Amino acid sequence: MHVRLAALAAGIGVVLAVPPAAFGGAAPQLVLWMEPSANLPTLSTRAGVAAALDRAKAAGVTVVIPEAKTAWGFVTYRSEFAPSIGSSTISRPYPPEYAAPATWYPADYDMLQVIIEEAHARGLQVHAAVNVFGEGYNPAQVGTLFAHPSWQAQHASFVLGVVPSSQVGQIAFANPALQEVQLYELAIIGEILQHYAVDGIVLDRLRYPDITADVSDDSRQRFEQWLGHPVAHWPDDVVQVEDYRTLPGPLSPQWAAWRASIIQKFTYAASVVVRRMRPDVAFAAYVGGWYPLYWNEGVNWAAPDAPLPISWATPQWREAAIAPYFDYLMVGLYYPEISWVDAVREHLPVWASIEGGAYMARTLTAGATTPVGSLLLPMYEGQPEVFRAALRSLRRQSGGVMLFDLVFVERYGWWDLLRP
Repeated sequence: MHVRLAALAAGIGVVLAVPPAAFGGAAPQLVLWMEPSANLPTLSTRAGVAAALDRAKAAGVTVVIPEAKTAWGFVTYRSEFAPSIGSSTISRPYPPEYAAPATWYPADYDMLQVIIEEAHARGLQVHAAVNVFGEGYNPAQVGTLFAHPSWQAQHASFVLGVVPSSQVGQIAFANPALQEVQLYELAIIGEILQHYAVDGIVLDRLRYPDITADVSDDSRQRFEQWLGHPVAHWPDDVVQVEDYRTLPGPLSPQWAAWRASIIQKFTYAASVVVRRMRPDVAFAAYVGGWYPLYWNEGVNWAAPDAPLPISWATPQWREAAIAPYFDYLMVGLYYPEISWVDAVREHLPVWASIEGGAYMARTLTAGATTPVGSLLLPMYEGQPEVFRAALRSLRRQSGGVMLFDLVFVERYGWWDLLRP
C-alpha cells in the first residue's frame, strides 16, 4: 500500500505543477444525494440502481451524487489501496436493516461503475462524492484510521486531556494538516478520475471535526510557525474546554484562520488535480449553511471579498476563502422554517431559514461560485406540503437544489413532489 501511495503522490506532484483550467459547465438544477449506508441494499444490485434512477429521471433529477468514499473510509469502487465497502464489518440495526457487508456484499460488484452506466443511459450526470477527512466509524472501531492511528485528529477534552478522534463522536476524522493524509485523499480523487467516467467530483467533510481539534503537537508546531511565535498555554490559548463547554482562547481568531488556511491549501491541491486530469469535470463541495457558526469546523466557504456576518474576521481568515475554487457549492439549509419571518418569530437568526439561508449563501459567495441550496428531507417527515413549499422557495432563490437523501424520497414516496 505504501509503495502504491508513493507512486500516486509522485504523480500528484506533477499534476500540481500544472495550472488549473476552468470548467465550462453550469451548476446542476436538481441534485439527489445517495449515501451508501442508508441505501446499500438498493445500490448493491444493478436492478436496484436502475429502478431508483428511473424514478429520479422521471421526477426531474439532473445529477446524482453517489459517495465514492464514505465518511468511515470505505470506497464504493475498485481501488488499488483503499478498503472496499464490501469488506466493511458494520451492520445496520435500523431501517434499512442489513448484516455486515463483509458477509453478503457481491465480491465482483463495482457500485460506482454501475451507477455511472445506468445514470448515463438515462441522461443523468454522476458527480462522485469523496468524504475527505472522515476516515472511521467509532461505534464499530473500523475504518482507515484504525489502520493508520497516527493520522487521527487529536481533540481537547475536559476530562481526559487530549484524546484521539476515535474516541469522539461517531465519525473518526483524520488531521487535515498532515501531508500523508492529504496525499492519501488526493490519491483517492486521482484514482476515481483516472478510471471512472464521472461528470463531477464533490468534496464532503472538507473540514475539521469540530472546534476542539486538532491540538496535536504537530498542529501546535505548524500553528506556531504560521503565527511567528510560541503559544504559551497549549491548547488553552486557542480553545478551552470547561465543564463540557468549549470556549474561545485569546488566540482563537488566529487559530480559526490557520485551520481555514489548511483547508484552503488542500482545496487548491484537489482543484488542480481535477482541472489537470479532467478539465471537463465539475468540481464542487458540500458545506453547512450556518456560516456564523461554521468556523468551528475550520472552514471559510465565502468569497474573499464578501461581507461577512462575523465581527472577528481577520485578513488571514478572508485570505483562506474557498468559494472561488468551486464550480458550485452545495450549502446545507437544514431548517424547518421556510421564510426569514418564521425564523424571527421562533427567536432564531434570519439565516436559520430556507429563505434567509439562501440569501446569505448568495451574499457570501458573491459571484465567486454558484450556491446550490440543500434540503434535509427528514426535517419535513409527515409534512409533504411543507417540503413542497421549501423546495419551491429554494428553486426561486438558489442556483439549484440538492436533496438529501435518496432513502427518504423512497421511504416517504415523494417522487411526485420533486417535479416543478
